[in-house]
Amino acid sequence: MKKAAYYVLLAASIGVFAFSAYKVGSYLWEKHKSDQVTQEAAKYVQVEKTEDAELEMITVDFDALREVNSDVIAWIYCPDTQINYPVVQGSDNDYYLSHLLDGSYNANGTIFMDYHGAADFSDANNILYGHHMKTGAMFANLIKYKDPDFYKKHPCMYLFTPQQNYRLDLFAGLVVEADDDIYFGDVTMEQLQRCVSRSTFTAQTDIPAENPIVTLSTCSYEFDDARYIVLAELVPIEE
Repeated sequence: MKKAAYYVLLAASIGVFAFSAYKVGSYLWEKHKSDQVTQEAAKYVQVEKTEDAELEMITVDFDALREVNSDVIAWIYCPDTQINYPVVQGSDNDYYLSHLLDGSYNANGTIFMDYHGAADFSDANNILYGHHMKTGAMFANLIKYKDPDFYKKHPCMYLFTPQQNYRLDLFAGLVVEADDDIYFGDVTMEQLQRCVSRSTFTAQTDIPAENPIVTLSTCSYEFDDARYIVLAELVPIEE
């Protein structure tokens, strides 16, 4: 009986190990595949580097990107982070949670705009979603804005669209509920002031008075369905 119990326990242990190895292997493979697809897309992004180059010298071939996927609406970039991705907009807020730019199923998903939004970023509040991957992929780097020192080193991002290029001047970052008012309809000055009062960093820029904003959203884990959002003013880059 003891020997039988030993073999049952051994078999169970081997099964648990094999399952864990499979899950880890699948996770790493999906990360590898996601990186491949992003690198392929990055071939259509040209950066002219000089000693004092400005970021408006980055150009995106949106015609070529849209041949890969017609849902592409923008490219988002944050210097010295992993945030350097195409942005898509689907017909719902579910598909791109689990699909890459090439349409393949993948837990990393793709950075996407809320399907209710205007694809040209002309809404008062333009919402972008991305997963918080343990590998640091997608919008995982947003969580780093909980550290004020990270904000000091990365106070802005850049958004490139077929119509206009923008600098994203970040003015607040905070933890919210998944059904927070920020996700629904236009935002008021009072809402934005509340966001700033709860921000994990003190911004170098004021709440925008006229320009639209972008809300970048990812998962956080302070409580069930917590989200961490970073709010930014859309500042057009003049050619």
